[in-house]
Amino acid sequence: MIRVCLVKFFIVLCALAAAGCTTVGSGQPVQAYSANVADLLSGKAILGHPVSDAELPDLDIFQVTPEMEAFAKKATRHGESYYAKVKNLHIALLSSEQYGGRAIAYHAYVTEVPAVTFEQRRANCLSFTLLYVALARSVGINALVNEVEIPPTWDLRNKKEMVFLRHVNVKVPMSRENPNILNNDDVIIDLEMDRYRSNYRQHSISDVLAAAQFYSNRAMEYLENKNYIDAFLSLRKSISLNDRQTYVWSNLGALYSRMNLWREAELSYLHGLEIDPEDLTVMNNLSYLYRQIGNKDLAAKYSRMAQRYRESNPFFQYNLALSAYDQSDYAAALDFVTRALQLEANDIRFYELAASIYEKQGRVSKRAEMLKKIKKLKPLELYKD
Repeated sequence: MIRVCLVKFFIVLCALAAAGCTTVGSGQPVQAYSANVADLLSGKAILGHPVSDAELPDLDIFQVTPEMEAFAKKATRHGESYYAKVKNLHIALLSSEQYGGRAIAYHAYVTEVPAVTFEQRRANCLSFTLLYVALARSVGINALVNEVEIPPTWDLRNKKEMVFLRHVNVKVPMSRENPNILNNDDVIIDLEMDRYRSNYRQHSISDVLAAAQFYSNRAMEYLENKNYIDAFLSLRKSISLNDRQTYVWSNLGALYSRMNLWREAELSYLHGLEIDPEDLTVMNNLSYLYRQIGNKDLAAKYSRMAQRYRESNPFFQYNLALSAYDQSDYAAALDFVTRALQLEANDIRFYELAASIYEKQGRVSKRAEMLKKIKKLKPLELYKD
């Protein structure tokens, strides 16, 4: 059985891809983009000159200070087993200061290196993951960054932008065989217990890819603060580490779009779709871009593409069901959640919502049927000693 954290620590999932752009442009049509990807990545339109490697940020995202290492050693010294050390370190990071812990609190949009997270005592899921991995490795625990394929989730960061959310946590393999595959005895350290489910598809990622995600996160935080130069440099660093992550190209397009550099934004999005033709965030961004520059035909094209994807996406149907349920439209909510279940039969939340709908409708036998499904799917969410 997968063992995950006993302490329920609420945190908004990491912001890794910006969806939905900002100000309306001049209305001038985009010329057929002639710039190639190398031109796009040069940053000349933002920096005024081609970027050099020396300008890119270069942080050690797993560096541990002597104070941090001492903390990790103290937290794990009484662990009688390898597993106990894993658990004790986690608890120590979340426990209050009066019990010798760090009392780290969540902050959705703060992506920092472990030393800063440790000092400031605040983190989002990526910051906390990097901190735990760094501390764990300093005391001999083989901790890995684990990417969890959560259902598509968006957050309204401000009135003009939506942020597409992704999630990472920590995996500590308990077996030496195939450490990159999630096994039944692996320990998962996760800050969002209400969202994490063991039946989500997930896999450990390399330190290099974790760094690429780190810089993409940082870029979006710079973008929010209108620091376009550092946003570009961070995205450029991310792409230099891994250029196959669609969300980074979407973020680069969002940056160029924010600056009304429509041709560069278009090229960024189109390149993202070359990597993943089904990326809903990129489709939405392209549709928005073409609306802003007055190309109604292309705007409609990408809007239709996004709509087809949404209709085939069980998690989008689930979100529609939630919205209908909140408005007490239980018939519509049931239609949407039924469609979600037809597309994905193993997500416990779909059955939980269906059970709630049947309860509102007074359909006792159908609610009992959903509860049986929930019991079969519900994972163990406590440390198992």
